Amino acid sequence: MKYVAVFLSAIFCVMMLATASVAQVHLNEILADPGTDWNGDGTVDSKLDEWVEIVNIGTSPVDLSKFRISDASAGTAFRFAMTGSLAPGEVKVYFGSDVVAWQAANGVSTLGLSLNNSGDTVFLYEVGGADPDIADSRTYATAEVLDDRSNGRMPNGTGDWVIFDGLNPYKGAQPPNPTGCAPSPGAATQCPTPTHSSTWGTVKALYKG
Repeated sequence: MKYVAVFLSAIFCVMMLATASVAQVHLNEILADPGTDWNGDGTVDSKLDEWVEIVNIGTSPVDLSKFRISDASAGTAFRFAMTGSLAPGEVKVYFGSDVVAWQAANGVSTLGLSLNNSGDTVFLYEVGGADPDIADSRTYATAEVLDDRSNGRMPNGTGDWVIFDGLNPYKGAQPPNPTGCAPSPGAATQCPTPTHSSTWGTVKALYKG
């Protein structure tokens, strides 16, 4: 029994170390109804300027080739397959234009992210076995994403979902809570208790360079 106990204890320790070393990827921010040239191509486009941001909340890099982005209507058919890696604490944004380019290159209908302005669910899938696992998901309502509002986590990666409504203030009473801060694609959420609304020009200046 003594040896069995030691053996089981060793297995438990290995499992704990393996679990602790696995990096995790979360959805971090979603903008479904763009009224601004978010991808910087000089044109405002309802499909190309949508975006989804992810973040690695773990302690080791993640191989993004295992991950897919989808919405409720596409399900496990997926909208987009990621590539590259994501370092611990790193955020990465995927614009509709990135997704359309991938879809065109892979012979898929160029629907982009296809995020529904009247409410939708965004899925982050991890593939590896016979069936994909849902690594994370977020269901949003119209008010959370209307006209340049984004829906995101605060604190970054692990917090509650809130509305970043600095470009279009939310006056409703339904949760999630508004912040008065502007969306921040491709940058870690930096949203102290706001005292005034921001403009997209101000946001770009903050993250330039």
